Amino acid sequence: MSFSLPEVGFVYWPIGTGDSTTVVVDAKNVVVQVDLRELECCDDEGDCHSSIVDELVRLLPTRDNRPYLSTFILTHPDKDHIQGFEELLSKVTIGEIWHSPRVFMEYKKDLCEDAQKFVAEVNRRRKETIDNHGVVPSGDRVRVIGHADIFEEPEYKNFPDYWRSFPGSSITSLDGVDHTGVFEAFIHAPFKDDCDGDRNESSLAFQIVLSSGNQVGKALFLGDLCYPAIKRIFDKTKEKQRPQYLSWNVLLAPHHGSKSAMYWQDDPERDEVLKQDILADFESAALEPSYLVVSSESDFSDAAGKNPPHLKARKRYEEIVDAGHFLCTHEHPNTSSPDPICFCISADGFTLRQSASTERAEANARLTAAVAQARGGGAPPKSQVGFGNGGQSMLWGDE
Repeated sequence: MSFSLPEVGFVYWPIGTGDSTTVVVDAKNVVVQVDLRELECCDDEGDCHSSIVDELVRLLPTRDNRPYLSTFILTHPDKDHIQGFEELLSKVTIGEIWHSPRVFMEYKKDLCEDAQKFVAEVNRRRKETIDNHGVVPSGDRVRVIGHADIFEEPEYKNFPDYWRSFPGSSITSLDGVDHTGVFEAFIHAPFKDDCDGDRNESSLAFQIVLSSGNQVGKALFLGDLCYPAIKRIFDKTKEKQRPQYLSWNVLLAPHHGSKSAMYWQDDPERDEVLKQDILADFESAALEPSYLVVSSESDFSDAAGKNPPHLKARKRYEEIVDAGHFLCTHEHPNTSSPDPICFCISADGFTLRQSASTERAEANARLTAAVAQARGGGAPPKSQVGFGNGGQSMLWGDE
């Protein structure tokens, strides 16, 4: 039983400690990918990591006999968010790309090969956009999100305003098509004064809202941001009286479950402390139902020098969602054979789809029980056995 995309929903893939999220606006036509991590080991027999590129090639709708991805969104150009992009670009038509100006500001030596390929591709699209005064076809479209002095330089200063977005922008268009009422991305960050800082702190942060009929699902993406930037997002949005743009049914834990989202060292002479205020912010923004997803291996630990995921962060997150609603991409439904975590928006509301592995196990159990019953009673089972049938608007200026 192979994995299939929901008609409308969010998919979080088991790709190790990194990010790869598929946003399904319409499974037959419009699919968005947020970040990418394709590991070489995923091709090894028995490996439990998803080959995200192969899965997208298999699952995406087609256009002109080629897999078609409406939009690719890069939160920031770290390897664990862009690995495999060159392969994806060679196999899939990407209608539109979103990124922050930060990708233009990195030295080539600081970027992995896939990030360099990404920069080359968005530069190609940037040139096409300028040369054609913003009127570009699918496959050449690029949206730059955030502020940067680079747009004052001759190479970029004529980039059309239409293809630029800022914190406070609400975007409803994907690859030239307006999806108002079905899709909305509200941009939270990077703020203007964050663009020149640490690469993680220049991450795109946004909320995506999907609608199917009268049902709605909301997901919050905070990249690799740490406590100060996340707290600023919540404070700024509440100050502007826009709390609806903070609400979530599913929160992707910042920086793969790093403790830096809620433990912070204000004073370099003192130890880091728990920032209960951001946990209260997360909890108050949670909708019903709410799920917290960590895109990481299952090696949670607080050992000295340990990279994310951190155990102390997990414990805090588990306090703000219902039991069983904290999900790690490499623990769903188990650590030996993880499946993509899939949320569906349908007439049933916002729901977590049962994993394929669990469905297989339950189907096998039903089959075994039915066969045993038939053999024991000397008569065929009375019921069938087996697997069955299966645009943008500015809200608070350019801060």
